[in-house]
Amino acid sequence: MKNLIFLSFLLFACNAKAQSADKLRVGEKIPFSRVAVINQDKKAANIDLPSGKTTTDRFVLVYFFSSDKSAKELVAFNADVERILNKYQNNSCKGASEIEYVTICIDKDFAKWQSLLAETNYNKSKFTGKKTNYLAENGMKDKVVSAFKVSKTPSLFLVNPKGRLYVETDSFEVLEKTFRNICRVNAAYATADISGKLLIGEKNKSPLTQHEVYLIKGSSDTINKTSTDGYGDFVFKHIDTTQNLSIRIEQNAKTKGGPKVFLAKQNGEVVSEFKKNSSGNFEYKLLSVDVEKLSELEEEDDITMKYKKFNATNKKDLTVSENIYYELAKYNLETESEIVLDKVLLILKADPKVKLEVISHTDAQGDDAGNLKLSQNRSNTVIEYLVNKGIDKSRLKGVGKGELEIRNRCANGVACSDKEQEYNRRTEFKFIKN
Repeated sequence: MKNLIFLSFLLFACNAKAQSADKLRVGEKIPFSRVAVINQDKKAANIDLPSGKTTTDRFVLVYFFSSDKSAKELVAFNADVERILNKYQNNSCKGASEIEYVTICIDKDFAKWQSLLAETNYNKSKFTGKKTNYLAENGMKDKVVSAFKVSKTPSLFLVNPKGRLYVETDSFEVLEKTFRNICRVNAAYATADISGKLLIGEKNKSPLTQHEVYLIKGSSDTINKTSTDGYGDFVFKHIDTTQNLSIRIEQNAKTKGGPKVFLAKQNGEVVSEFKKNSSGNFEYKLLSVDVEKLSELEEEDDITMKYKKFNATNKKDLTVSENIYYELAKYNLETESEIVLDKVLLILKADPKVKLEVISHTDAQGDDAGNLKLSQNRSNTVIEYLVNKGIDKSRLKGVGKGELEIRNRCANGVACSDKEQEYNRRTEFKFIKN
């Protein structure tokens, strides 16, 4: 009996050892810094991973996927990953100021991979950093798959600047928490780009262009200086956001005499009005929430999380604004839109008593009447999609508002940046409890 117990223990230990050998272990040095793959020109290429020999904050995220997943699943997963990477790269925190994104499709068919890249828009990344797409042409037996010891898809491998595996996961929620923790660990050295817009005038706000802007630490120490462009936009690069910061603007003929001056995000959303300090200068002290807004580090809960928080309260309704994608001047849904709508669908199916209003808005470009009709058609398309998925039409209402509720200064005839115009193009989902 003792021999049997010992043998069982030995088999268990060997099995555990074998299992651990089948995976890269978190914290261990990656045993390779260069891995061969096929690029989009059907040529052999190498993925260069951090080796720990430099002092940069370079992370590389390697994402393995396979063509047996639907295009919708692939788009949804990648969209969440890119949202997270965009949130934390570009010096959002010193611990991960440089992030590279690598996707690897596990498939033997090059043409099929090319078609999949186009269908999912993986080849037109919304990630603002460096992204490359590769093929593991020998499937699960490919060298790059073996090197990372991939056992399933999707799989995400994050390699840190020291060339060590920081995390392996199939969850973008875990990826989000990982980067958030990296930022917290390096909070004392947190840096970010702070960008904004200067607007002048109370009713008809217009950009304050070619105007000098100062970034002040404490009460008087000027640490940076720049000028606004033709849209009133400015940016301060690589700023230590742990400091007490203020934004001060130049006093000249444009601001003399008391016109109100406002600080806004580059999309035109007003943050605050500038007030004159004791020296008579227009100045605004940045609160931590302002720094988050202007450095684009705001929490971005998706529609599911926003509804979950709302459902735990006694509030009767919740309006969530989302970007629903259509072709220009059309109202046919694109795949990325269906992903958002599927989240709405799950909410409606989980609580049959909840009603929904779908309210679509356009920007002010184009004909007013045409925009009103287009927005109504877009809301109707969303309603039709939900009805076709099994939601009773009596619970749904579609509203088109065209350009009736512009959220910033971009009314008819006003020259605005793309970011400002985009801020007005949205679909709102108003959930109403019975």
